[in-house]
Amino acid sequence: MSVQAVANAMSAMMAQQDRLAGVAERVARWRHTDAARGPAPAELVRDVIEAEEALRAFRSNAAVLRTADRLTGLLLDEWA
Repeated sequence: MSVQAVANAMSAMMAQQDRLAGVAERVARWRHTDAARGPAPAELVRDVIEAEEALRAFRSNAAVLRTADRLTGLLLDEWA
C-alpha cells in the first residue's frame, strides 16, 4: 500500500509541476506582448488562480509522500 501511495503522490506532483510550467509559459508570453501595458486580462487572473491551485495540490501530495515514507520507515523498523 505504501509503495502505491508513493507512486501516486509522485505522479500527481509531476502533473502539478507540468501544470505550473504551462501557467508560467502563458504568463511569460503575456508579459512579452503589448497587452502587458494595460490592465491584467481575465485569462491572466485565471492563470494566477491556477498556479495557486497547482501549488496547493503539489504541497498536498508532498505531504502524502512524506507520510508514506514515514510509515514505510516504521514498518521496516518493526521488522528489523
